[in-house]
Amino acid sequence: MKSFHSNGKLLISGEYLVLDGALSLALPCKYGQSLNFTPNSNKTLEWTSKDVNDNIWFTACFEARTLEVLKTSNYNTVKWVQKILEFCNKNSLKNKNLQGTIECKLEFPNNWGLGSSSTLLNNLASLHEISPYDLHFSTTNGSGYDIACASSNGPLTYQISQNTPEIKQINWSASFKDEILFIFLKKKQKSNLEVKRFRELKKDKDLINSISSITKNMIQSQTIEEFEDLVNEHEAITGQYIKSETVKSRYFSDYKGSIKSLGAWGGDFVLATRNNKKYFIDKGFDTIFSYSELIKESTFKTFS
Repeated sequence: MKSFHSNGKLLISGEYLVLDGALSLALPCKYGQSLNFTPNSNKTLEWTSKDVNDNIWFTACFEARTLEVLKTSNYNTVKWVQKILEFCNKNSLKNKNLQGTIECKLEFPNNWGLGSSSTLLNNLASLHEISPYDLHFSTTNGSGYDIACASSNGPLTYQISQNTPEIKQINWSASFKDEILFIFLKKKQKSNLEVKRFRELKKDKDLINSISSITKNMIQSQTIEEFEDLVNEHEAITGQYIKSETVKSRYFSDYKGSIKSLGAWGGDFVLATRNNKKYFIDKGFDTIFSYSELIKESTFKTFS
């Protein structure tokens, strides 16, 4: 049996504009997805996907050579899985036309938006020994930062330069990390639709540079006050550009700290400073994580 694991992800800065080349700060999560492959000689590829509670939510059976769908529990989902497997077969030099069983297991609810798709793509790329970025860009319209997080041992910066991802592992100086919370808004944002909406906006080079500068300053910030100023500036700039109300003004206007959307606006997780869990619980949001509970950390030293 071959086993693989990929991390979930959160995008702290650069949402939307990462697609146009803005420097972004991304964090891998402790929760992710595993994939186990057991070979056999049945001339089929049996697929099972399990949720965080170990319940089966998707099954399929493919003819190993042609990837014809022999049976499935969901014909919409199987089309996407088939597309991924076809790319893997076409581009793998070693592990193509696999015969056996694949079992995928999520470590977080799939409506959290932590990367159920990106973790799957990264695991399948590892199984087939192909580039996860080639697989990602051939099957989705996202920036690819989530693929970078999938195999990262800690925080990173991500930037697309001349259509090529540039990833740098960093030791983020988050001396104030205990004052950061991550709150799930009980919504699942469809990132592909948000990307399509963003693509219709006119590119703004100055705006891209501004967000890149904010990202650098976030990494270098030494106090929670510095970080909050940058969060507020980032929210104001992005909200104005995509013509959307900030999450703080929409839901939490009386909150004393800063609040920031993470990734596509309107759903999934938000970041909040000042560590006031009671405020959010009283508002009806009870899925709350501290930084150390959710984020996969490397060593934290002064950024240089």
